[in-house]
Amino acid sequence: MRGAQVLAGALILVASAQAAECQGLPQPLQALSTGVWLADGQLGESNPDNRGRVSSVLLVAEGSRLWALGSGPSPAAGRALACQVRRQLGRRITDVISPWARPELVLGVKGLGTEPAVRHWAHESVGRAMAEQCPHCVERLAQRLGSAADDLGPSPIPAAQHLLQGEQGRLGPLQWWRLPRSEGRWVTVWRVDAAAGEPVWWVAHGLMSGPLPPDGRDGDLRLIQASARQLAALAAADGPRARWLGEQGPPQPQVAARQLADYWDQLLQTVVQAINEGADETAAPRAWPGLPTGWASHAWHAFNWQRAWRQEEARLMGAEPAAPVRP
Repeated sequence: MRGAQVLAGALILVASAQAAECQGLPQPLQALSTGVWLADGQLGESNPDNRGRVSSVLLVAEGSRLWALGSGPSPAAGRALACQVRRQLGRRITDVISPWARPELVLGVKGLGTEPAVRHWAHESVGRAMAEQCPHCVERLAQRLGSAADDLGPSPIPAAQHLLQGEQGRLGPLQWWRLPRSEGRWVTVWRVDAAAGEPVWWVAHGLMSGPLPPDGRDGDLRLIQASARQLAALAAADGPRARWLGEQGPPQPQVAARQLADYWDQLLQTVVQAINEGADETAAPRAWPGLPTGWASHAWHAFNWQRAWRQEEARLMGAEPAAPVRP
């Protein structure tokens, strides 16, 4: 009897630990199509309440393997994600991909488990950027997290053991392309294999921000503009089956890629026009016909306007002709 009581107590402790480990995900995994699930990132900036969970993670099954595009903002978030996957899917993550060097997306790797070890993949340029940028980025993230910064632990920065090379390729059930975000800094865009008649999922961390305006901070907006155009061109062959997942938020329709490219085209063209007119740099950002509802008043649009102004003014003062940007 005594042994049975001890065993029961031990099982309760294990169950309690597992339940605590699973805490923190904003909602259960969302099934998107056969063998594809989403843990979507909350909209907005990292803060103590959302614990930095503002970047979406996509899960893709391939036989006995389960691929994760992203891992969350901390080892604690990675443990919660791994627990949620075990509970809801009855599986374990076997492979994790770090699509670009954003701490909210890649610092969960160390919480995904080690027995057996999860294979960690990244493009060589992304892995290099993580090593160079992440120490400073982790400091900034800790400041935003405030009381939740303990989630990061003492050494949260992971190193990818498996590095991809080149401009495009295939990895398991995924195709990928490398696109520039700023000089020497890259993101990787991913396309998920799909059965006939099912949606074709495209994942564009670092370029698309779901239902919000794209976030161009720390980027070269001319390079982001070119990447957005290439993104739309890459997905054109999938036609109406194409669906989009950005950095955060729910799935987006086929038109989201074209909408993204149009935004950067119109923003740069409108900024150049304002500079040529001698407009006040401190004036409110302009809007234009076709700008999605709510984007004109969003803080990220204002940030993009300010960055575009600085970059375009510097370019124009460098003796380049002050011609508008054409789509």
